[in-house]
Amino acid sequence: MPESLTNHWSFYLCKVNDQLASIYLNLGLRSAVPIVSKPWLLWIWVYFNSPRPDGLSSNEEAPVLYKIEDALTRNLSASCGALLAGRITTSGRREFYFYGENQDGFRNAVTEAMNAFAAYRFDIKEERDPLWEQYLDVLFPNERQMETIKNRRVLDVLEEHGDVHSVPRLVRHWIYFSTEDTRSAFRDAALGSGFTIDAERLVDGSEPFGLIIAREEPVDQNGIDRTVTELTRMAQQFGGDYDGWETQVVNQ
Repeated sequence: MPESLTNHWSFYLCKVNDQLASIYLNLGLRSAVPIVSKPWLLWIWVYFNSPRPDGLSSNEEAPVLYKIEDALTRNLSASCGALLAGRITTSGRREFYFYGENQDGFRNAVTEAMNAFAAYRFDIKEERDPLWEQYLDVLFPNERQMETIKNRRVLDVLEEHGDVHSVPRLVRHWIYFSTEDTRSAFRDAALGSGFTIDAERLVDGSEPFGLIIAREEPVDQNGIDRTVTELTRMAQQFGGDYDGWETQVVNQ
């Protein structure tokens, strides 16, 4: 499998069984799954010794958890031809989900890896999942969660250039529509929500009527997530598609 398909990792926060959870997964696998040669779901739950009050992992415990992940990944790759698809951190444990070519030697490989971490309790299980339903239905983000991931990528780039996210600045957003009438209706709604019209565009494709709107606001994660969610819902209401945002770097 090309390396580009196997090394596109990201995370998002959500609720799992009504508990706060952090899901970290390999997004790069999405275009390849289900991987027919790896039909076995192999999972290991490792229980924390000192979780945070919210059930996530503490900074103090994080280094040993990374070592556990490395040991499991190394052993399961060798014994089962397995790759790590993702992990869920919640309720005082970290759940590792691997997909392997077989389950032969799975339990021995996990036991051997965990022998170096005798202070940690763990559970394991294997089951066939040829359709990769755990990856697609549990680990993979929904539309709103994916927008949060995209927003964080933009924020990371801004931060690399010294941006102070809390400072309000003009933020531009792109939305596209299939008809001029739906674009016009959305434009009126956007104006009512405090946006200004930056530009209108005509492009190729099934949604050729583009609209760029703008509003002055900070770009902290929670704030930009709220705005993007608002505009995505508005765009869908009028039959359009939200297509992202941009802003300038503000250093002070």
